[in-house]
Amino acid sequence: MNKIKGVIKKITSHQGISLVNIQILDTLFGTVLLDTPKSCNYLKIGKGITVVFKETEVVIALLNMGGISMTNQLKCKIKSIQNGKILSKIELTCKETILTSFITLNSSKRLNLKVNDNVMALIKANEISLIEED
Repeated sequence: MNKIKGVIKKITSHQGISLVNIQILDTLFGTVLLDTPKSCNYLKIGKGITVVFKETEVVIALLNMGGISMTNQLKCKIKSIQNGKILSKIELTCKETILTSFITLNSSKRLNLKVNDNVMALIKANEISLIEED
């Protein structure tokens, strides 16, 4: 599981759904939650939070990609690649944070990924969970 610490910067709620913007590294992430500040006491602007998402939810993209609808994008460098028969485990360094992505071996080969390549890590807003910091 990938975990990154951040701070809640903005909350927009309507009909029991909230779009929460979180400052992570130098990027503003967004997540969609089925909670509001009224139903969830840790949803407060300025609150420290841990953003959590599965390794299988991290999409790898080359830097020269065109426009894309995913809000959550981090510029990273490939730290390591472990190829299996079906999946590739890609470790990424994003500033001082390490993220892990599992993509298919075919995708890893098609993108011609190599250690030290600069890539974008993309995470869909609905695939992110939040954990309250102590």
